Amino acid sequence: MSISLMIESWNLGEDLTRVERGLWELADILAPQVAAANAQVAITHRGLPERARALIERTFETSITWVELPECAGYYEHKNRGFDATTGDVVAFLDGDCLPALAWLSSLVHPIESGEAKVAAGLTTYPGDLAPLANQLDFPYFERGPGRVRNFFANNVAFAREVFAERRYPTIEPMFHGQCQVLGLQLLAENIAIQFAPRARVTHAWPADLSEWLEVRLLKGADTVSLLPYVVATYAPRATSVVEKLGAIPALAILGLRAVTGTLAALRGKRVIKGLGLVAAVTLLDAIGAAAAPAVYRRIG
Repeated sequence: MSISLMIESWNLGEDLTRVERGLWELADILAPQVAAANAQVAITHRGLPERARALIERTFETSITWVELPECAGYYEHKNRGFDATTGDVVAFLDGDCLPALAWLSSLVHPIESGEAKVAAGLTTYPGDLAPLANQLDFPYFERGPGRVRNFFANNVAFAREVFAERRYPTIEPMFHGQCQVLGLQLLAENIAIQFAPRARVTHAWPADLSEWLEVRLLKGADTVSLLPYVVATYAPRATSVVEKLGAIPALAILGLRAVTGTLAALRGKRVIKGLGLVAAVTLLDAIGAAAAPAVYRRIG
């Protein structure tokens, strides 16, 4: 099977210096993995200078298929358009702000190459002492039998080409980053298994500054409201109309339950005070985002 690696640089922001630095760091880590897999590399960007692209290609030690997109293109458009530029039988997706482990690529594509699955989900984690707690809040994986999960995150996943080509990430306005969960629900409904590949580990960067963190949290809260109807339609379709009438209340209840489990996890952790502070801040901002979802999407979505 031929392998393609698709990297989006949308998550690195609009500062081209930061984009170049982030992609160079990825290239330095991934070059041996790409060579071992003889993988095609495709990277999306928003006007990265030719000089920077040439430097990144030299670091990768392979030619790169560059996909330039307009400033208005969003995260999932980068994913879909980047996929269109790939040719591999298996396509691995990685975000520009995620640092992969040394054997990430081979670990991620192995379940598909071996015929075990058509979709493989890697393990995404934050760095630092609060990572286990932060992962529980932002990157939970829900089991579906031995070695399988019900969901994946778009920053660390691989697809058999035909599976993604026939579905792709849906366009759902004004949703921020919940589209991968919607696609996961579609795979679940179609009984397409997602194999969990925990050795395919990537470390997801924290937001660059407080302003970015606040925006992301508000948008994640708003996405809780936007995503919930899809979850209910999959697991409890008869309750769909009731949930829709209740507005943000069910989403707020879910955030409250997450706060309880997060608090218990924080109390068991090594950094109790910091952990409790993280849970409180995340819950508060996510709840504000959920309660004011339409306004949040209008202002910062």
